[in-house]
Amino acid sequence: MKNFVFLVVIASILFASSCAPKRGVLRSPDYKGNVGSNDAKIPKEIDDEETAKDNTAEVGKRSAKYIGRNISLVLPFQLHQISGESLMDADIKRSALALDFYQGFQLGLDELAGKGSNFYVNVLDSKDDDFQNATLAQSEDVREASLIVGPVYPKEIKTFGANLVNKEILQINPLAATMPTEFNLPNLVSLTPPIRSHINAIALEVARQYTPGDIVIIYNTSDADGKQFLNGMLSAIKQAKPAAEIHSVSSTAQMNEKLSATGANLIVTGTTDKFQIKTLLGNLDLKVKEGYYSFKLFGHPLWSRYDFDVYPSFSTYMPTITSESHLRNWSTKAKAFREAYYAQFGVNPSDNSYKGYDAAIYFGGLIDKYNKNLQDHLIKEPFSGLYSAYKFKHNDTWGFSNDAVSIQVYTGNSFDLR
Repeated sequence: MKNFVFLVVIASILFASSCAPKRGVLRSPDYKGNVGSNDAKIPKEIDDEETAKDNTAEVGKRSAKYIGRNISLVLPFQLHQISGESLMDADIKRSALALDFYQGFQLGLDELAGKGSNFYVNVLDSKDDDFQNATLAQSEDVREASLIVGPVYPKEIKTFGANLVNKEILQINPLAATMPTEFNLPNLVSLTPPIRSHINAIALEVARQYTPGDIVIIYNTSDADGKQFLNGMLSAIKQAKPAAEIHSVSSTAQMNEKLSATGANLIVTGTTDKFQIKTLLGNLDLKVKEGYYSFKLFGHPLWSRYDFDVYPSFSTYMPTITSESHLRNWSTKAKAFREAYYAQFGVNPSDNSYKGYDAAIYFGGLIDKYNKNLQDHLIKEPFSGLYSAYKFKHNDTWGFSNDAVSIQVYTGNSFDLR
């Protein structure tokens, strides 16, 4: 079988800002595969068969030296789509997600290396392509890995996982929020909490705030996000607070018939439709003006991306959502990370940069501590990083899923950690 050696030219991209990319240069940052010493580098692309044999032998030596410390980082840089030497905006945008995660991951391992750790990192371009993912999954680079981080997109994850030769290696799903049950890969570790974790967390928060005399109203809407978020919400609240009085409605008219004038009305909705949100908030404003009603509002995680400044009374309803983020921008550690990231890459970190950093710190730490059989320690070792927290639960069929979400409350003009 032909030997494959993959050249990954990791991008160093110049941005005008994180939101407004401009043309820049993609180049190798000369990043050493080995983190913690200077004797190993990412292999170069090769053409002749003899060089391929030599390189394969070198990979074997390297694998022996870093046994239990080989990390394969499989990300969709899609560098094959770049034509010529000029870099277009589309090239930057296409590679940004992978690059941001990679750069955060690199800083995390660099930090561990500063404390004496050693890892060999194989950076592989998944190209967001089925054939490439199937090929990588069966390659020697991946077979020799003690940990696989990636791929990123759901279709990639399925193809890669189905073709993975060694099913004992943990495959980390670093970014996709897809329910782990859709993959059915026993060795998969999903870092992004699925929507079910958010549902359960909101149900527990509603139960915590509920007092006798209050009413819980589940406001159903027809949009897909609303339906998904409220699926199972009533039973989850009932399980957490059996005595809670809960009503399920599908219109503001039905809602108004159920409102309590003596206790608080806890309104739970999952809609992300702007018209539905406007209708709901307009109704709450009108009822408050009557002088008899008080409200607490619980919404969808995606509300953190919305601008609610157009609703002056929004904050009076103490809007509460869940989030995968635990980031405290003002903390000393967060400031230090931003400064280090900017100093090295010339841009500010994105959410994916923080996620890459946290993943490196957590899994690199596990490798340092246990070297092998990492799956035996995931459930026992929770983690709270800069951006992410990990609290894993395990299923024999679909692997490990992360249950850690935070509660955020709207204060001032944004959602912040409670």
